[in-house]
Amino acid sequence: MKRSFRYFAALVAFGALAVGMDLPPNHIVTTEWLAKNLGKKEVVVIDTRPKADYKKGHIEGAVNYPKKSFFRGKVGDIPKWLSTPEQVQEMLQKAGVTEKSLVVFASAGKVNKDFADAASGVWNMWIYGLRNGAILDGGMAKWSEEKRPVTTEVPQEAPSDLEIEKVDKSAFASLVDVMEAIYDDKVQISDARVGKFYRGEDKRKDLPRHGRIPTAKLTPVIRYVKKEGNAYVFLSKDEAQKTLYNDGYGVELDKPLIIYCNTGHKARGLWFVATFIAGMKDVKVYDGSMVEYSRSNLAIETGEPMD
Repeated sequence: MKRSFRYFAALVAFGALAVGMDLPPNHIVTTEWLAKNLGKKEVVVIDTRPKADYKKGHIEGAVNYPKKSFFRGKVGDIPKWLSTPEQVQEMLQKAGVTEKSLVVFASAGKVNKDFADAASGVWNMWIYGLRNGAILDGGMAKWSEEKRPVTTEVPQEAPSDLEIEKVDKSAFASLVDVMEAIYDDKVQISDARVGKFYRGEDKRKDLPRHGRIPTAKLTPVIRYVKKEGNAYVFLSKDEAQKTLYNDGYGVELDKPLIIYCNTGHKARGLWFVATFIAGMKDVKVYDGSMVEYSRSNLAIETGEPMD
């Protein structure tokens, strides 16, 4: 029987899923957890690697949605915008996701920015009201290193009747929100890119102007994982909080935060870290990020910050 989104949201408000399986508070599952629960009808695995890698071998039952699947929206000439409710609903339906599912996103895990692919999936679900997404810590690199089974068989899932009925704006920031935050000491802005972009030293072609948003602190998303063996795994809560704060040069953990990058991809990764690992309460992704901001007439800063 089809259940409404409002009913599902009520379940989430009580901190439990109807599946009878606990969703980890940090929305991270280990390879051990997934191996134990793989095959249960409530567990849906979404592989965010490129199709070519997926075809070489993937977790049994995993559906392939590469990161570009979550950037299919477009506003004017601004590419790589978030996917629409209709697009996300169609993807989740085809994957067999229901209100009772626990959706595990598995990235490659080979380099320190791969987890952002999985975080993008979690964020796309989150802004459309679905709180049942998690990330596989270490991704496919850790799964493979532990010699856990893979398959080349593509699953044939029965489509679900999941419906997306509204947008939750609590994790989404607009250009207007960013403009206001620049002049509001109570709201922080952070840049999830690496230093060359922050300082405006890049030559990225889809950015008409280069540099950073005024008042933004440099908080590269690649700092929040560490290499173990051949895989990158998340830092602990204490490590993530310390890295975010960065001896006072980063962000304050008790103030609202807006995160951006170039396209919103790395920003989604840092949103996941700040929200679920570091435990920050008011974190938003500026999904237009620099591909939108650099097309505006708003100020851009370059070089090293003065303060």
